[in-house]
Amino acid sequence: MAHRRSLGGTTMNHIKYIALFMILLLSLSMVGLQASATAPRYLKLQYQASTHTLKVTIMHFSPATKIHYVYRVEIDKNGAVYQAHLYTSQPRILLFSYTYNVTANPGDTLTVSAYCILWGYLSKTKTIATIADSLTIP
Repeated sequence: MAHRRSLGGTTMNHIKYIALFMILLLSLSMVGLQASATAPRYLKLQYQASTHTLKVTIMHFSPATKIHYVYRVEIDKNGAVYQAHLYTSQPRILLFSYTYNVTANPGDTLTVSAYCILWGYLSKTKTIATIADSLTIP
């Protein structure tokens, strides 16, 4: 009987070690997922006054573009929300662009923010100098 109890205790120890290993493995995979969830890294804004268009180029790395993506692009004009666009995926793994109709006058300030569904955001701001200017913000 003592032999059976000892064998049962050893089996229980193995189960405990396996459970501990599984918890550790799960924890590490969650940290890896969080580390891969990055905010957008780069925004380029190109405003074309003659056509009233704003081209927003976004750099946001995601190999799983339907799970981890830029879900919102917000355009503020003079400190107030002017447009907000929602998305359910991102068109490319790294670099992509959206074009919006935006009417801006000399002196107007445009701020564009790109929001990651999992982690963070990036914003760029620029003041329109003259109506004839096309501006590029690197």
